[in-house]
Amino acid sequence: MFDYKLLESLERIAALKSFEAAAQELNITQSAISQRITNLEQRVGSILVQRGKNLALTPTGQNLVNHAMKVKQLEFELHHLLGEDGVSHPLKIVINADSLATWWFKATKSFHQQHNVMFDILIEDQSEGLKHLEEGLAMGCLCSSNKTLAGIRCEYLGTMEYRFYCSPDFKKKYFQTSQSEQNLADILQIAPAVIFGADDKLQKQQFQKWGLPTQFPYHICPSSEGLADMILSGQAYGILPMIQAQPFANKLVDIFPDREGIHVPLYWHYWHQSGSVLNKLSDVLMSNNTKALIF
Repeated sequence: MFDYKLLESLERIAALKSFEAAAQELNITQSAISQRITNLEQRVGSILVQRGKNLALTPTGQNLVNHAMKVKQLEFELHHLLGEDGVSHPLKIVINADSLATWWFKATKSFHQQHNVMFDILIEDQSEGLKHLEEGLAMGCLCSSNKTLAGIRCEYLGTMEYRFYCSPDFKKKYFQTSQSEQNLADILQIAPAVIFGADDKLQKQQFQKWGLPTQFPYHICPSSEGLADMILSGQAYGILPMIQAQPFANKLVDIFPDREGIHVPLYWHYWHQSGSVLNKLSDVLMSNNTKALIF
């Protein structure tokens, strides 16, 4: 039998990417948590954590974390089935920032009111989120990939349409001239864009599809709301989901109204044997009410 205090320490180190942060959360010293991992490594006869500047789990470490999370999930499911409503139910899930900023909390409001759930949300680009589920560090993932994993269900929720927006003043400054291919290519070399982060490839992929330069000046703003504010304030142009832009229809300009928008599918991946609470959340996400919020 494993000592689950040791497994819990490994799981928190994996989640927080830090021995120090995990020790603080577990209210123990850093030397104590290091000793726990050493003891666990000696028990299994394998290195579990790759120490260094970029801390990461080894494959064996990832398997142990996956096991620990499943056991913990089953314990909370048992509390739920026994009607022990005082026990909060943690759900560690990965969500893309745009869904979180637009429709997620509207869709899950009634679910959260009915169940004693504590969301542990990790924000990740829609093209990158599935890696956390593959590593066993989350129980559910909302992303644009339909890749299937063993023991994981994958359900299509809907498609978010994105378009290029800027403020009226920004358009006057940069996009007033004729949008011939050459003129547009020149404009895009000086007009500042804003993207979510290094993994945000939507704009480059769309420019490549249109035959436009994929190198352009840009701000990085890792906040969906902050990115929208930069566009609204005239500091940059960028891509926004249409459902996020709609409330600001009188303050935003569609830069390319005659071009096709960017369509990003959303898939919900979740542990197939994760228990009733996660299944109920999945039912909510796959409902027509949620799909109506996404379109």
